[in-house]
Amino acid sequence: MIPARRALWIPAFLLGAATATALATGAGLLLYNDQGLLRAGLALAGVNIGSIVVGLVGAGAREAESDPHAGRWWLGLLLALMGGAGFAVVWEAMDAFAAVPAAQGVGLALTSALPAYFAAGTWARLRGLEVLVSTNPRRQAIVGAVAGGGLAATLITTFLGRPVWAVTAFLLAMVLASAGARLHVWILDRVPRLYRSVSEAERPALRFEEWRTGVPESRTRVVHDGAAMRVLDPPPQGDWREGVATTLHDGRPVLFLGLGGWFDPADGRRWHLYEADEDVRKLAVDGFGWEDAVLADTPVPEEAGGVVVAGAAAARHIRLDALRKAGAQRVWIGGAPGDVPETLLAGAREAGLGVARYRSAVAGVQGPPHVTPRADELWCLDFGGDPPESVVGMVASPPPREAPGHQAL
Repeated sequence: MIPARRALWIPAFLLGAATATALATGAGLLLYNDQGLLRAGLALAGVNIGSIVVGLVGAGAREAESDPHAGRWWLGLLLALMGGAGFAVVWEAMDAFAAVPAAQGVGLALTSALPAYFAAGTWARLRGLEVLVSTNPRRQAIVGAVAGGGLAATLITTFLGRPVWAVTAFLLAMVLASAGARLHVWILDRVPRLYRSVSEAERPALRFEEWRTGVPESRTRVVHDGAAMRVLDPPPQGDWREGVATTLHDGRPVLFLGLGGWFDPADGRRWHLYEADEDVRKLAVDGFGWEDAVLADTPVPEEAGGVVVAGAAAARHIRLDALRKAGAQRVWIGGAPGDVPETLLAGAREAGLGVARYRSAVAGVQGPPHVTPRADELWCLDFGGDPPESVVGMVASPPPREAPGHQAL
């Protein structure tokens, strides 16, 4: 089966074919009148182009990326094609109404203007969905629509009237549009869609987003701080937090230092989060739906025997002597290679802590939200002097030799 992300060209192809079928058929009905071929052709072209522009700019493209749903647009297109089919029946039965201008105006609206308008809005939503879920400039929506439109226009202009009737062509366009709508829904169910977004009014670059997928059901939550990603839940495969989660098997409480090191233990254990940034704290509570009780006032665990988990950016808050007095068992620090302060590692060695390093590779995630491939580094500082020999999903990597001149914290 074609993956959903690679199938976007199919509904675009069907949309282009349905639209070209309707417009070519409408032109075949209305092109010749008492005003002459040139003036009739210019009128048809002007109406079609104007309707497409209005559909793209005024209705479709403005919100397409934030809302790729197109149910109303597909339905509008189907109703417009149905109106075109009905007009074609009456037009042929009434012998073209003797080219009455009022009848031609109605026909222009039903067979050209409305189908073009709704098709443009639908295509804008397809294009917005492609921009949302694709990390490469493949342009499926453009290529599919052009290919479908070109093929359908060629066939209709070739066979219309022998023996294809105009009403038959409009009914064919309805079948194509209906198939495109069903496939669009199929794709939407299988790619992440923005379910909820929360941001800080005084700091708009800081925002929380929740993405959901219908088939299979999944939920991804992310906190952005401008171009940087503060936290992604659940962690992508290979992330250092995923490795740490496999070591939490004894029910000990966890203190997370910094939102960047947080993950959901998902086993009912007690955990708290210390975050120095007040805006981030507030956004996390609002976005994740936490209670204020999970927020810690200090970067030191309240209970003895706990585990401390910190992202490399929050490692500056770690005070080994304070953690020892509080009875902490182990400290995990993860992030990009080289981000953990060397002074902290040197201080841990001089204090007699067991120090171990592990590495893993995170595969890229197409998203949304997008995750670029990266190499993670994880450090373990064990107050008992016995860090784990291995971590699930990560490879043990001997720490570099201690450079001379490092001072303990």
